[in-house]
Amino acid sequence: MYRGGELLETLHGSMPEWLLLLAALVTRLGDVWVVISITIAASWLLTWQRSTGGASPPQQGATNTSEMPSAVWMVGVVVGGLAVMTALKHSFALPRPALVAATPGALPPALESVYVSTVTLSGYGFPSGHALGATVAYGLLALTVRNGTRRVRFAVAGVIILAVSLSRVVLAVHYPGDIVAGIAVGVAYLVAMVWLLERSRFDRVTSAFTLALGFALVAIAISGAAGRSVTYAALAAGALAVWALGHRRFHSSPTPRVTYHTGSATVSIGLLAGLTVLDGSVAAVGPAAVIGALAVALAIILS
Repeated sequence: MYRGGELLETLHGSMPEWLLLLAALVTRLGDVWVVISITIAASWLLTWQRSTGGASPPQQGATNTSEMPSAVWMVGVVVGGLAVMTALKHSFALPRPALVAATPGALPPALESVYVSTVTLSGYGFPSGHALGATVAYGLLALTVRNGTRRVRFAVAGVIILAVSLSRVVLAVHYPGDIVAGIAVGVAYLVAMVWLLERSRFDRVTSAFTLALGFALVAIAISGAAGRSVTYAALAAGALAVWALGHRRFHSSPTPRVTYHTGSATVSIGLLAGLTVLDGSVAAVGPAAVIGALAVALAIILS
């Protein structure tokens, strides 16, 4: 598979130090926990705006969003995209470039270790996780946020996605082909998720986190529980459990939905216990499950 190795070597023949420093800063916008944190914060803000009448819910999928003003389903979409990325990386199992970006001489000694950790990554390189994650997260924000015009939102998202993607090539941690594939898969995944969520007969939060959990379990199977796959599954299961338990207060109809959500919570908690045994400790499962639970719990409170 051609991934642009010759182009990468040509580019790094004359890479200025200032560009390396800029790339090291920009690339953080595509870090896993950065895109998850930004999405959680955005979902809380949107939930609060909708519950207070400050913003209108998206028009798509009105049948399964009319029950709740919550936008925390966005977190499920992003976590699912990261799980898909992990599954693809371990399916292709293609290495990162052998090149290592030079450490800029102007870099303060206190930041040198941070920079070195940014440009000396392990793991597989195809497709680019930063490109895929940024495409899903910032593309989703452009679709969901109602501030400004649609054209401006997509322009801003496109600039961020392109900047993050190019930073991976500048830092020599990905080939050009890796970032092209990451963006393409991110766009395809986002389109597919929007299509599925619009047609789901369940509420959008349940659907998004259920799909994310399913993708994470597939990633666990393919990767052998590597590459944060357990973390993604734990986050999705924790969110789904709390949402299922807290969701019933928004419904006036009794048993069917209460029974369904109680069953979902039970299954999710059981999966968390299984993930803890699989991972061998609560070090990855516990914090991730708590993050998912808190993201959903605050969304329930705000709505």
